[in-house]
Amino acid sequence: MSDFQCHPKPKRLTWAEAACFMVTGPTAYRQLFGWPGNVVKPGEVVLIWGGAGGLGSMAIQLTRIAGAIPIAVASTDERAKFCLELGAEGVVDRTKFDHWGRLPDTTDEAGMNHFHKGARAFGKAIWEILGTRQLPKVVLEHSGQDTLPTSMYVCDNGGMVVICGGSTGYNGDVDLRHLWMRSKRLQGSHASNFREYREVIKLIDAGLLQPCLSACGTIEDVGLYHQLLHENLHPSGNMAVHINATESGSTELA
Repeated sequence: MSDFQCHPKPKRLTWAEAACFMVTGPTAYRQLFGWPGNVVKPGEVVLIWGGAGGLGSMAIQLTRIAGAIPIAVASTDERAKFCLELGAEGVVDRTKFDHWGRLPDTTDEAGMNHFHKGARAFGKAIWEILGTRQLPKVVLEHSGQDTLPTSMYVCDNGGMVVICGGSTGYNGDVDLRHLWMRSKRLQGSHASNFREYREVIKLIDAGLLQPCLSACGTIEDVGLYHQLLHENLHPSGNMAVHINATESGSTELA
């Protein structure tokens, strides 16, 4: 263990709460604020895939803290409610669209027409939430293969799609015409650095950012929790497990 890997635990949090945000919080922070030229600014729209997940729950709050406007994407009414309670301006229900998946070959007229129809409808859903024709300057991506074509399509001119994962697949299809003619940016982003970790901890300490711990089990629950993640049945927010802990909810060392 190196010194730069060690950070102070926020005093107000339990150990489980302190553990649950240390991947998702700093990762979202870097995506939103770590890329000069496309750092989130007040009043800008940020589209957040999987808004009710661990990464999304952090991103919604961080976007609000920055004075920007978070639009979440979710798949159930329960998850949409969670996003709204966290501060999302609105939620797009992805189950109402059927154009997901890899981008068709650009010579496939029928396939491209189907994609464009769905992507345009998705963009209009964002406009309806905002009440204006404003598009996301930053799209926070982690779902990857099935959603990247839409992310690149709805991203505003000069905006950025910033991606940290590929939960639906690792093939990324992009219509390069939208990329170069609209000066859009596709940016990879992985975890965060020491400074970004500390910035997130400061926000947690100040009570501005909540860890969103939704479930806490024991080491025996690790398999179950991974299966819930695999099936997209996990509860909203972040999960944690106790390892050899004598009690739940402790904020101090035993």
